[in-house]
Amino acid sequence: MSDHGHHHHSGSCSHNHSHSHSHNSGDVKLSYALGVNVLLSVVQVLAGIFSGSLALVADALHNLSDAFSLLLALIARKIARRAPDSRRTYGYKKVETLSAYTNYVILLTVSVWLIFEACMRLISPEPVVGWTVVWVSIIAVIVNLGTVALTYHDAQHSQNVRAAYLHNLGDALSSVGVLIAGILIIAFGWWWVDPLITLAISVYIIRHVWGHVFEVANILIDGNQDSAQSTAIQDHILAVDGVLSIHHFHLRALDEHNSAVEAHVVMAQGQVADELRARLKSGLAKSFGIHHAFLEVEAQDCGERGCQSE
Repeated sequence: MSDHGHHHHSGSCSHNHSHSHSHNSGDVKLSYALGVNVLLSVVQVLAGIFSGSLALVADALHNLSDAFSLLLALIARKIARRAPDSRRTYGYKKVETLSAYTNYVILLTVSVWLIFEACMRLISPEPVVGWTVVWVSIIAVIVNLGTVALTYHDAQHSQNVRAAYLHNLGDALSSVGVLIAGILIIAFGWWWVDPLITLAISVYIIRHVWGHVFEVANILIDGNQDSAQSTAIQDHILAVDGVLSIHHFHLRALDEHNSAVEAHVVMAQGQVADELRARLKSGLAKSFGIHHAFLEVEAQDCGERGCQSE
C-alpha cells in the first residue's frame, strides 16, 4: 500500500536541452564578472594602501568577496545541474543554497570587520590622497555596474546567483560612496568622510543581507516557506473525498522553488488506495505545484500500533 516514490520524468531530456543554452550563457556571464572583479580588487587594494584610504580597501575587500561569491555561484551552478545518483537521490540542487548561505555569511563577516576598522579611523583619523580614491572609484563603479547587469537576469530565478548579484549591487553603491568621499577629501580636506562612508556601506550591506541569510538557512535545515502553506496543504488533503484523517505530515523545501510532502493518509472504507493516492497527488501538483509527494495510504488509523509516533 505504501508509495515508494517511483518518479518517471517524461520529457526531461528535451527540457534539459532547451535549458542548456541559457545555463551556458549564464555561466559565461558569471565567468566574465569573476575575472573583472579579481582584477579590480587588486587595483583597489594597491590604490587603497598607496592613498591611505580605508574606504578603498573596504571596497576592495567587498570586491574580493564579490569575486569569491561569483566563483562559488559558478561552481554551485555546475554541481547543481548534476543528475541525482545513489548517494544523493534528491540531486545536487541544495549545493546552490549552501553557496548562497556561505556568500551571505562572508559578506556579513567582512562588513562587521569594516565597521570596527572605520570606528578606529574615526577615533584617530589618517590622511587620505583624494585623487587616487576618485580615479579608482570611477573604474570600480563602471566594473560593478557591468557585473550587476551581467548577473541581473539569472538573479531573478536563482537564490545562488541572487546572492552574488546582491554582493555586486552593494559594491556598486559602495563605489559611488567612495567616489563621493574622494571628492569631499579633495574639495574640503574632510578625511573623516572616508571612514564614515565605510560605516555607511557596511551597515547598508548588513541590512540588505540579514533577511536573506535566514531564508537560505531555513531551506538548509529542511524548513518550508511558511506555516500557512503547511496548514493549507493539510486542509487540502483532508478535504479530498475519501480521506478520514492524516498524520506524520511533513513539508520541506527541496530548494527555493520546489517542496516535498510526506504524510500518512487514513482512507474511508470502500476506497481504493491507489486511486485515492493518484487523486491526492494530482491535487497537490495542481493546487500547490508539489511534484514530490510521498503518501502512505492506510485502511484505518493504526495509531495504537505505533505508526503515528513521529
